[in-house]
Amino acid sequence: MSRLTHDLLAEILSRVPYKSLCVCKCVCPPWRDIIADPVYRKKIAQSLAGFFYQHEVVDDATSDPADLCGFSVVEGISCADLSAFPWATIPRTFPRLPLPPVSMDCLVSLQDSWDGLFLTRIWVCSRDPEPRSRYVISNPATGEYALLPHSVYYGEDCSACLCFDSGASTEEFHVFQFLLEWPHNTCGAPPVVSGVHIYSSKTGSWVSTDTLWDVEVTLCAPLGVFHKGYLHLLMEQSGLAVVDKEGRTWRTIPLPKLIDPGFSGFIGKSAGQVLYINSDDCLVYGSNQNLCSTISVYVLSVEVYQWNVSLLDDECMHWKLLHKLSNVSPKKMFEFGFDLRVIGVHPHANMIFIADSNNQLVAYDLDRCESTIVYHIEHKYRPYRDFFSYVPLLSRLPLDGAIELPTSH
Repeated sequence: MSRLTHDLLAEILSRVPYKSLCVCKCVCPPWRDIIADPVYRKKIAQSLAGFFYQHEVVDDATSDPADLCGFSVVEGISCADLSAFPWATIPRTFPRLPLPPVSMDCLVSLQDSWDGLFLTRIWVCSRDPEPRSRYVISNPATGEYALLPHSVYYGEDCSACLCFDSGASTEEFHVFQFLLEWPHNTCGAPPVVSGVHIYSSKTGSWVSTDTLWDVEVTLCAPLGVFHKGYLHLLMEQSGLAVVDKEGRTWRTIPLPKLIDPGFSGFIGKSAGQVLYINSDDCLVYGSNQNLCSTISVYVLSVEVYQWNVSLLDDECMHWKLLHKLSNVSPKKMFEFGFDLRVIGVHPHANMIFIADSNNQLVAYDLDRCESTIVYHIEHKYRPYRDFFSYVPLLSRLPLDGAIELPTSH
């Protein structure tokens, strides 16, 4: 091994899973230096560095509604920086989200993130009755961003998802824009997906298609997970709505037994597996309060990707219970999704992250059954606030020649 060049060692280490890479750092000083070298880090697996989230910065009492594009609240973007903790491989960085200069006069909404890339939507403020919007792909690690072409739809009744897997390829990403339609003559019914626009970085354009799921789908937030070339979306109908990145294969998968219909749980990706986290011991107190004492963690079976094999529509065929946690909260009984909610899973370690009503982010080690407070949220806790995980992507943005790439300095 002593005869191997640093370039060759870096090439070998780039194929090592993250957990094994942490062990390699302890083998000898030269290996440790190669793993920490900024030149070689672009090839080597990176770990979780934090979470981006949005917070209110101004309300309708202090601002002219005309200056807010018709919205009552403006939200800023902050980062819960976890890069200094033991499971990270990079020094403390205080990352920020690079956006085009035009966003300074626009409303900005975080939509999704995957493997170091972030999807945001900006609304150009104007006196038009309906503001125009654009999607932006950003890479905080390199300071790059790309303003995507206009999609066909500019309204608010839509949800967007990013499809990107740096482990499979850093040369391509897709964006899904799901159009939402409110049911007619149904009071209080949530919107259902009525169509989809799909953007491909290879073609630099959007295509429109109908949805081909076998049921009407109402999406939940956070929306979903991109894995094995498929987008997995949590839906309120107690299932996953699955579609491939090109919009050719559509399927629904039932979730494990769901006790509380008012909260659909959390879906995430860790160590190459899709995880579903919820509580299955909910007790009803009063008319509106559903209290829990445990949290269950399930893993999705790999057999579901054998599309040509007929499987029973039974959740037991699709999900395996990994953990049933009883000490995640100081309270013996808690309202899952409100008193506390799962906001992320570690991409490599056996760990989940929880936000609670004390404005704290808590890391829960599934192996040791231990909780550690890792961050104090500076802004008031909101049960429905979404957090978007940040794993540094040190390679350039995957773009085709049709898209201009300005660089943030």
